[in-house]
Amino acid sequence: MPDLTISILTAVIGFFLIFLVDFFKKWRSSVYVGIFAAIFGIGWIVYVFLEQGFLEATIIFSILLFSFFSFPVPERSGAQSQEIIGKLKKQGSREIVLSKNKERILLDFLFAGLFMGIAVLYFLFGPNSPITLVLLYSFVSLVAGLTKRIRLFRSLRFFYAEQEEALYAISFIETKKYPLKELSEASVQTRPDVLQLFPLFSLFSPHTDYTTSVGKTWKLSFSGEKIYLTPDPSESMDFVLREERKKLEEIEVKPFYHQSNWKRLLGKGYFAATVKGVGAYAALLTLFTFMGISPLMTAMVILLFWIFNLWISDRVLKMALDMKEISDPQLLPIIEKVFSRAGLSHVTIYVTESVEYNGLAAGANIGRSLVALTSETLKLPLEAIEGILAHEAIHVKKRDVLTGQLLRFVLIGWIVIGIFFIHETYPNLLKNHQILVFFVLWILIFLLPAFQSLITQWMEVRADHLGATLLDGGNVQMAKSLTILSEHQDQASEKAIGYHVVPEEEQEAEEKDERLSSLERDSWFFRFLEFQFMSHPPMYWRVHSLRTTETGWNIGKIKLWWNSRFQESLPNWKKNL
Repeated sequence: MPDLTISILTAVIGFFLIFLVDFFKKWRSSVYVGIFAAIFGIGWIVYVFLEQGFLEATIIFSILLFSFFSFPVPERSGAQSQEIIGKLKKQGSREIVLSKNKERILLDFLFAGLFMGIAVLYFLFGPNSPITLVLLYSFVSLVAGLTKRIRLFRSLRFFYAEQEEALYAISFIETKKYPLKELSEASVQTRPDVLQLFPLFSLFSPHTDYTTSVGKTWKLSFSGEKIYLTPDPSESMDFVLREERKKLEEIEVKPFYHQSNWKRLLGKGYFAATVKGVGAYAALLTLFTFMGISPLMTAMVILLFWIFNLWISDRVLKMALDMKEISDPQLLPIIEKVFSRAGLSHVTIYVTESVEYNGLAAGANIGRSLVALTSETLKLPLEAIEGILAHEAIHVKKRDVLTGQLLRFVLIGWIVIGIFFIHETYPNLLKNHQILVFFVLWILIFLLPAFQSLITQWMEVRADHLGATLLDGGNVQMAKSLTILSEHQDQASEKAIGYHVVPEEEQEAEEKDERLSSLERDSWFFRFLEFQFMSHPPMYWRVHSLRTTETGWNIGKIKLWWNSRFQESLPNWKKNL
């Protein structure tokens, strides 16, 4: 591992360079500024290489790139944003004055500061280990997120263009246009629900946070995106209250520190520190290092802590994702039929709010498992929902969640043990053969996700085909369910991308850039990436394998997937799927 001070300084340099490029491109060609930044960055990497060696220099290079590209760069210049605002005013568009107070931005600083504080304590007192690198990346991400929030808070302006029937959100960061014809739902909260809006407290991406105060908050649900904003109390929002939407009642949201939110706060904080990050493990390691506890005892305690987290994972996810048990009378008979056919009687089905179309199974064993669907998924036809439930039921029945976690732990454990063994047995190897060690590490970095993909894809294909046996329509119904799911995912994604107002010079390029459907066979390179490194096989192949085979799971299905995994990854494979 490189020196901690140099690692942190590298992250600062990355932020500084991208800020420099963004700042000076107003007066100088971005090419020249980019060349200067590249020369400066390369000079820093060369310095680290001469001071610490090849292996450390490669890690420093990755930190520099990550921090450079993490910094929130505006999509357009301030002059271009003012030009858009001028056009909107000329058209007679009405500006929606936003309520702004510093308390809202301070809440983001509070939550981010708690997790950044764990990283700082580890940097000061913890050992220099791979966890240092993970925490540094998390630290950089949080700093980038806070920077974006500050720039958004300072510059955000909303306009209602009546002629276009659209809502414009304009800031230094981005400009978006939300057509009201895409608005499906509107609601009002007494204050922003910061336990839902803070990024580390959510597994999915349920929102775009435009809130700038802790006052009345409007939640507008568009196809592919939910937005939250806090207009001034004097502002009228009647333009979203069409005839089909009755007068809205305010939904009461308590402050995060209110007694009724203590359980949510605990669950979401624990989720952020153990599932979305390594903060809890870093805190334990720092404490034990500070107390002088032996490495063997520390490793045993951390292993037990990981097993404990796996055991309570269903309850943590339930609190973190604000899950609610499904009570829809149309869905309950379907749930009962699917899970009784699977032989599962102790699985509760929940819904969690998100604009994504997705489902998940959680829990370390059948008796402590749950299945959750996103709120958007519940809008699909019942036949499609039934197929998704059948797929998740097989994941629970086969204990795929537990298998996947154990697999990840074993793989990472073997790598750590291998590195420790080499370091202890051949201490001069790392110093004398750094280039060799570098290539071996990169091979392991590629092999780890590839091997994980091998196992997880097998579980996904099995869930498709065994799940089909739980359906009245068999493979045909499962294929139709996946097709409907993919079509809605693609449409929502396309709508969300379309909300971005891009500069005129980029519009022509975007029009030429035709996006393939998930159900279409992509070029060999993207097929290679999906088949070899992703957790799911490409959707086009999953649907095809269901449509062209009989319902059931056998060795022939395994051979079909195994052959396709490699044949479809080849550039000259011409088989039509």
